[in-house]
Amino acid sequence: MSDFLAFLMAVAAFILYFAPTFVAAKRKHPNGTPIALLNIFLGWTFIGWLAALIWSASAIKTEAQTQPATESKSSNRYGELEKLASLKEKGHISEAEFNREKSKLLGS
Repeated sequence: MSDFLAFLMAVAAFILYFAPTFVAAKRKHPNGTPIALLNIFLGWTFIGWLAALIWSASAIKTEAQTQPATESKSSNRYGELEKLASLKEKGHISEAEFNREKSKLLGS
């Protein structure tokens, strides 16, 4: 066997041996370091290498970003109109003030 062929086989073996580590790094797996350690220390056993490969290809769970529930503009306007009507009924604002504020709310 020539030296060049031996070198190519060594490079291919290196790439194959560390394939789980390369996959985890490429996918930016959050457990990349433990996968690499498993690959280094137990990769020489087929079961350790296979476990590292499966782990590196497993789904990456992302935390869902929850947005606080915001009221729609129409429901917010409806609430404001109810407040204005309540103030008018109690006599805190006049009919003219109520109509002016109502037109501001509905016009915007």
